[in-house]
Amino acid sequence: MANFLYCYKMTHDTGFAPNPYHNVLTLATCKPVIRRCAKKDYWISGWASNVVQGKDKKYKDKAQKLIYLAKVSDVLSFEEYWEKYPLKKQPTKSIEGGKECFKSCGNGIVVRNDDISFCGDNIYEPDANDPSGFKQHKNAHHNEQNKAHDLSGKNVLVCEEFYYFGVENALEIKNKGFDVPRTKKFSVDDKEAKNVIDFVTKNYSKGLYPKKK
Repeated sequence: MANFLYCYKMTHDTGFAPNPYHNVLTLATCKPVIRRCAKKDYWISGWASNVVQGKDKKYKDKAQKLIYLAKVSDVLSFEEYWEKYPLKKQPTKSIEGGKECFKSCGNGIVVRNDDISFCGDNIYEPDANDPSGFKQHKNAHHNEQNKAHDLSGKNVLVCEEFYYFGVENALEIKNKGFDVPRTKKFSVDDKEAKNVIDFVTKNYSKGLYPKKK
């Protein structure tokens, strides 16, 4: 079966979509066409637009830079994702010691708003009483206006092999004969796609903000 590389331009990189935390990169919101169509062993790549909103500021750069590259290891339904990845869920409020705190999936107190648990993308809980079949948990990134768009993707992409540089460390890939469109699917046998995948996988370590070997 032929494999493909999906490429798309990112305007936001806040740790939400994609979510590269807890040792696995996931794409559970945004990019519904990619999530509906991608299969196991497909590659996904996110590239910086001219202006990208990061966690705390905007980044402006006209150079073509790679924010992340990831290989799909599993394709889950929203129901499966909700059950299998509790650490990707949003924190819940609680009162401890006389002040309001947050608990991250019941595993401790989140003390800063930039804690990685606030970026959790597992926000759709199965709910038979909701017309959509899912309850959206409150989060800092998407609201009810985004719900139909998110759910139209049908699936959550799970990537155990990933190279996440982030917009602040985005990787400039020069002279690879590769012009990134807004969204496009390439065969991994295409020279341009193969060059990108080989360049990253052979020169950089897997995971978050990898250091060059």
